Amino acid sequence: MLLLHMAENINERAAELRMRLSINLKVLRGKLGMSQEALAERAGIHRTHISQLERRILNPGLDTLVVIAAALGVEEVDLLAVPTEAPEPVHRGPPKAGSGSRK
Repeated sequence: MLLLHMAENINERAAELRMRLSINLKVLRGKLGMSQEALAERAGIHRTHISQLERRILNPGLDTLVVIAAALGVEEVDLLAVPTEAPEPVHRGPPKAGSGSRK
């Protein structure tokens, strides 16, 4: 059990770590050109779980961090590290006719 003076910063710290995880998941997935669905399949979890982690809705369990890190080919600590880059924007849906290729 946490003492009152210890619990004061827990919510703030948890929010910070959820933000780091969210950004790092998006960056790492982007570098691999991997969709949420592909990552989820590789990790053996549901796609909505990945989505909820990236939107900072869920707190991941240790087992979840382990399987996601393995699926991305990184160490678990890399998922919680201070992000050093921003994720690339996600392009949704098929390219529009006549718009050329998307990058």
